Amino acid sequence: MKTSLRYKIVLWMVWVQLAILPIVIVMLNVTDRGVMWRWNLPNWLMVGGYCIGLLALPISRGLEKSKLLKWWLRVDFWVSLIPSILVLPLLSYVGRYYIDAEDGEYVLYHIRGLMAVAPNYKCGKKDGLFIRKISPYSYIGAYEYDNAKIECFRVDTLKGCFYGIQRGAFPTVWCCPIDSAKYRHYAAEITSLIDSLYQSQPLLKPQSYGTFTYPDNFNEVSYKAPFITYTDSVTYHIDCNAGDSLWISFYHNVLTELSYPKDSVTSLSPAAVRRIIANLERR
Repeated sequence: MKTSLRYKIVLWMVWVQLAILPIVIVMLNVTDRGVMWRWNLPNWLMVGGYCIGLLALPISRGLEKSKLLKWWLRVDFWVSLIPSILVLPLLSYVGRYYIDAEDGEYVLYHIRGLMAVAPNYKCGKKDGLFIRKISPYSYIGAYEYDNAKIECFRVDTLKGCFYGIQRGAFPTVWCCPIDSAKYRHYAAEITSLIDSLYQSQPLLKPQSYGTFTYPDNFNEVSYKAPFITYTDSVTYHIDCNAGDSLWISFYHNVLTELSYPKDSVTSLSPAAVRRIIANLERR
C-alpha cells in the first residue's frame, strides 16, 4: 500500500503544504505596500494550502499509514477546516487586487477592504512577477467596480500622467500625475486635457465623480456630486445641493461658511472652481 500511487500523492500533498507556509511568508516579506505579486499569487498559494489540508485525509482513507502520518492528516484536516470557514471567503475577496483596465504594461487596479470600505483605482506597472504602484500622488474613488465599464484608460509617460473615463451608473473621470517633474513641465497640455475630460463628462449630475490634479501647484479638484472639494493648503468644500445657493466652507483657524447665489456662478468646471477659490483667497 505504501508504494501505491495514491499513497505517494498523499505524501506529496503533505510536503507541498509544509512548503507553502514559508514560501508565502517570504513572498509577503519581499514586497511592501507599493509592490504586489501578479495574479494574486500569495492568496492562491494560501487557498491551495487550505485545500490540500482538507483533501489529504479523505484521499488517504483505506491506505496503510504510519501512526505519525495518520495523526498528522487528522490534525491537519481540522486545523484547515475551522479557519478556512472564515479565511477562504476573505482570501477570495479581501487583500486581492483586481485589474480594471490595461494600457500596454500599465494597469488600472483596485484593492478591496473590510467592512465594505470603498476601494480606489490606482495605477501600476507590470514588472516581471510584480505590479508596482507608480502613482503616489492621487487616487480615484471606485464607486462602481467589477461591473463598471472603463471607456478610456491611458498612461502618457511623456507628460507623466494617467487619465481615464468610466461610464455607467457611477460615471467617473480623472487626470492624475505619475511623474511630478514631467507633469509640471507639460502644464499647458495637462490643463487642456483636464478641461477636455470634464467637457466630455460633466460631473454635477447625481452619482458622478471626478479627480483632477493641476500641474502648476498640484492642487486637487475632486467631485462627488453634488459636492466639490478643492485641496490647497486649506481644503475648501463646495455644496451645490443647497437650493438656490452655493455654499463654500473651509477651516483656517476658524470655520468659515459663505453663501453665493447659484445664478452668480456660470460654471463649476475644475478651472472655474480654481478661479472661485483664487478670488476668495484674494479677499
